[in-house]
Amino acid sequence: MSSPWKSATDSPSRQLLLELGRIRSDANDSFYSRLDEETLTLEAAHRAALVAAAAEHERVRQSAEIAREQFELELERQRRIQEESERRELERRRREKAERDLRELEEQKRRLDEFHRAEAEKRRVEEEIKAKERAEEERRRREEQERVEAARRREAEEAEARKKAQDAAAAAQAKAEEARRAAAVPQAKPIQAPVAPQPSAPAGLRRSIAEKNAVHQQYAQLHRRLKELRSFMVQQSKQNPVLKKNMGDMRREIKKCVGQLTEGKGTNRIPTERIKTLLKEASSLSEPAVDVRQYIVPKPELAPLLQSADGAHGPGLLVYLLNIFAKAIISQFINESSVSPKSADPIGVVAASVFSSNDFRWKGVSLIDILMAKFHVVCPVLWGIYGSEKTEQGRQRLGWWREEPGGPWISEQRHNERMTGLGSGFAAIALRNFEKSPLQNPYPNIHYWRAVASIVNVPPQEATGTHFVVLKAMIENYEGRFLEFYGHAALVALKKALVAFPRQATNQGVAAKAVTVLADVYQRDKRLTLAA
Repeated sequence: MSSPWKSATDSPSRQLLLELGRIRSDANDSFYSRLDEETLTLEAAHRAALVAAAAEHERVRQSAEIAREQFELELERQRRIQEESERRELERRRREKAERDLRELEEQKRRLDEFHRAEAEKRRVEEEIKAKERAEEERRRREEQERVEAARRREAEEAEARKKAQDAAAAAQAKAEEARRAAAVPQAKPIQAPVAPQPSAPAGLRRSIAEKNAVHQQYAQLHRRLKELRSFMVQQSKQNPVLKKNMGDMRREIKKCVGQLTEGKGTNRIPTERIKTLLKEASSLSEPAVDVRQYIVPKPELAPLLQSADGAHGPGLLVYLLNIFAKAIISQFINESSVSPKSADPIGVVAASVFSSNDFRWKGVSLIDILMAKFHVVCPVLWGIYGSEKTEQGRQRLGWWREEPGGPWISEQRHNERMTGLGSGFAAIALRNFEKSPLQNPYPNIHYWRAVASIVNVPPQEATGTHFVVLKAMIENYEGRFLEFYGHAALVALKKALVAFPRQATNQGVAAKAVTVLADVYQRDKRLTLAA
């Protein structure tokens, strides 16, 4: 219920309220009016700020655009600089490569010219050496002829003297017989003076120097043909991948097996069987075929066989691998037996076993000449070859080796070690006993006698340290077999080799004294009568 005085205007309180209301209304109007003015002012300020911000933004954008354009221009400039630098570098490299290629061509041309000059010089030196060798060979031939003629004259003179003595003795005997008949007194027959026995060797062992050199040259030619065989097989393998694989695998396996050979009973059975198995596999391959006669040194007893062309061709891979086997055997003698000469014996057993096998013969003939050809090249003194150790030509004749082809000679110690291994290796092959074997000895013992005789018959003034080193290696550890094969003749040969030969030699070096010491050892320990 509202007051009846609510609408009255004459009431003091009402008037006061109305006055207060007006005051409040005026205050509100003033506040809002002031607020609207401030809002308008702020809005104007904000709009001005937005305009300024927009202007600043536009300025910044324009600055950024200018910076971007400048950056792109800089990048382009850097790119051009880089491209120009790369172009110049490429051009520089091309010039350097062209200059380098030109220098290499000039260097190759210079080397080629030097090679041609060296080849020409080498041919000239070889021709000089050959000329000297021919002159030396001619001199030796003349000396040999003179010695033979002198020996023949002496024999004729001795025969004439013996004939005259016999005639005189016969005449004296006839006169004595006549006197006896005249006197009827029986006379005793005149006693003839005993004739001193002439020194002799087993039948067929004596050879002249010319014959020895001829045989040596035949083996040297065989060695060259073996090198040609290797080149031929390499060419064939390039056309036949299967042959190439077999050749490589078999070659490496044979070398490995030979390298495994060692002393001890039964220790070499497995590698020996492996070698023979590989060689049998090679013998079953008929292609490529080679003329096997080329790898056998002609001998009188083989003349009909070698002159016949029937069945002359055989498996080339077998001959090639026998050559590899022989080369490995020689290397084993040089590397192992040079330090321990006794190790040569098992290696010699395997070598003789392989070359005696019927599976690896040609028409029943052993191909051991392949191995001997290598011996002729690396150890010529086994066949009486001699020369001065102080000259290039002499060292070549003696089998002195070089550090590398065309390089310096190996040291004297290394040379003597090589010769020791090869000498003991040769004896290990040549002194094998095949009496109880169904196989044929591929290198009969007669070759050992010939080798000893060839060395001890070298003229005393030509004997070198190499001869004594090889001779000692051949005899030491093998004197028992030598005596077993030749008996008293071997004892006489040992006396000549160990006592007379070093005593007569002009070269009385350490090697010669080592041979005489070996004679003293045999006299002391084995009771061999070797003293002169």
